[in-house]
Amino acid sequence: MLIIDRIENGFAVASENGIRQDIPLNEFDDIPKEGDVLTRQDGKWTTDCDKTAQRKKLITEKQDSLWE
Repeated sequence: MLIIDRIENGFAVASENGIRQDIPLNEFDDIPKEGDVLTRQDGKWTTDCDKTAQRKKLITEKQDSLWE
C-alpha cells in the first residue's frame, strides 16, 4: 500500500514497505492529503477512498483502545 506521508515542494512524499517515492503533484487527478492510500490508473495517481477510510478507521480504533 502506497501511503502519502506529507506534501512538500510540489511533491507528495509517499512510502510503501519503507521505500520512499516523491511523486509530482501534477501526476494526480485530485488533490492528495497526508494519509491517503494511492493507486495508479490511466497514468495518473488517485486516492483509493475505500482503503484510505479503512486505514483511518483502523488507526482510530487502535488509538481508542489505548485509553480503555
